[in-house]
Amino acid sequence: MIRFSICGAASYACGELLRLMVNHPETEVAYLADTFAAGRKIYEEHPALMGFYDQEILPLNEETLEQIVKDSDVVFTAVDAGTVCAIAEKVLAGGKKFIDFGADIRFRDAKTWEKWYGLQHPNHEMTKEAVYCIPEIQRDLAKGKSLIANPGCYPTASTLGLFPVLKENMVVENTIIIDAKSGFTGAGRRPAPNKLISEASNNFCAYSLGGGHRHTPEIEQNIAYITGKDLMQPETWQYINFQPHLTPQVRGIEVTIYATLNQEVTNEELYNLYQKYYQDEYFVHVFPASKPVQTKWTAGTNLCCITPTYDARTKRLVVSSVIDNIGKGAAGQAIQNMNLIFGLDETTGLKIAPMYP
Repeated sequence: MIRFSICGAASYACGELLRLMVNHPETEVAYLADTFAAGRKIYEEHPALMGFYDQEILPLNEETLEQIVKDSDVVFTAVDAGTVCAIAEKVLAGGKKFIDFGADIRFRDAKTWEKWYGLQHPNHEMTKEAVYCIPEIQRDLAKGKSLIANPGCYPTASTLGLFPVLKENMVVENTIIIDAKSGFTGAGRRPAPNKLISEASNNFCAYSLGGGHRHTPEIEQNIAYITGKDLMQPETWQYINFQPHLTPQVRGIEVTIYATLNQEVTNEELYNLYQKYYQDEYFVHVFPASKPVQTKWTAGTNLCCITPTYDARTKRLVVSSVIDNIGKGAAGQAIQNMNLIFGLDETTGLKIAPMYP
């Protein structure tokens, strides 16, 4: 059995991790820790988990970390920016595996993280050693490794939506626009006025206007990887316009991707291209232009559903890509990565049908 522990157990993403792990036949919980919910039972923070888990949430401190490292095979973290490396150092020193939900080790060049997060990175070498892994694209880099950067939700949906046409060198550089919408679980669990039902219900808004969202450089780094650019030279990456929005729903991300292509194609040709790339991928489903994808088709799962199309009038690609932001965008992909680094079938514990309607 793989014994796993979680730091940041009260978060939505970690609650989803625990929910999905109920179905995993090869794992068991070692410890759950959190800075804000210590002393409470896990089902008090995540009531839907009552009857499945009854562990007490431990304080996230040195003593707890020592016990976690001793008794765990893998540690998942969903903690504040800038605090990941200190935990990872202890886990790796203990010979255990580490998967982080945040952005601290997602960038090969830590200076990129410092620019977008406004903090000083505590361990530049760790960012070079970490493996960033969307399994459908980077699984070979991650197999057997111990330090995994789990991708962000928007970058996962965006990158999977772009991968085939980027790999085929069909996209004109610096023409990519990503119009993204997320449910409110993407905004985290900590209270804020804009999350009140009176504010969020029957409402729709853009945020981080003007190219200021932190997932922008992560998507650009993914494009650089796919197109063969140097990940340590951000100045050579393709620039994108990425604009996120909050939608009045709990789960789900839809990204509509626009890009100019350097050749004309038909919708059928695009569909066949995407099918060629994803036909053997259990978690990616491709639909024809006549069937635009919906966020409900992925709710509660590790699935990504994609409809690729071509606007012949403007010679632009238009792709709709949907995921569950705390599923494939966080917990589901983390389990997929765990399966990958432990040599298990990637689908283990994740063959779950969407909640529909």
